[in-house]
Amino acid sequence: MDAAALEEAVNEFAVDLMLRLGEILPTGNLGLSSQALPARDGSARIAIASVNPGGIELTIEERPALQLEVNYKLMLSPTSRLPTVFGSQFLVRPHGMGRPLFTVDYVRDAQSNTPAAHYNLHFEHGPIEAELLQTGAVRRGKNHRKAIRSGKTPRLADLHFPVGGHRFRLCLEDVIEMLWIEFGIDVRPTAGNAIREGRQGWRAMQIRAAVSDDPESAATELRRLGYEVTPPSSELSCRLDRVHAI
Repeated sequence: MDAAALEEAVNEFAVDLMLRLGEILPTGNLGLSSQALPARDGSARIAIASVNPGGIELTIEERPALQLEVNYKLMLSPTSRLPTVFGSQFLVRPHGMGRPLFTVDYVRDAQSNTPAAHYNLHFEHGPIEAELLQTGAVRRGKNHRKAIRSGKTPRLADLHFPVGGHRFRLCLEDVIEMLWIEFGIDVRPTAGNAIREGRQGWRAMQIRAAVSDDPESAATELRRLGYEVTPPSSELSCRLDRVHAI
């Protein structure tokens, strides 16, 4: 039953995403493929990814310039039993190149020394890489020191820049609009509205999830705004693992 429910939800998610991309980007090959993922606990998990090798073509003044690869991993939440993203990655690379310029990642079960939501820059930066040669021997600094002892040169791509944790991380629309603003990629006339609608839906969903993480703070703010909030019969605890996560 879980697998069937997840498959239906993933198909709806993929269709909605493709329709939105079709309102934003003028190029074709917006399709997504899906495949089941094995899980040690036997739970249903499905990955969806860009069909086109290297990702979606992005043009600048109708010239192929960049590619955007989209990857999501979805499962049913063990608490709400609703479909939830347990991993995502957006890769932006020069057109036809394998190595990305940058990636925006989310890892639900990230280790304590890696931000759950982060981005990596995949190019050289001398001053930062020089600093990585002399990191402190704590947390990921130990990893950098170990790599140096093995003869590897630290790279900017080794750094994980946090972007909002589980609830306030970037969405795909944020990445696309940044490419539109900073690189001037070609978009459809409907792009602005589609991006705003997609972002609004994403943030509304994340607000609901954040409320479930810390219901007392949400109730306090609603009371300040004039709402009447009645506590449930059983106390709801704050999910500190989500609130504290980087």
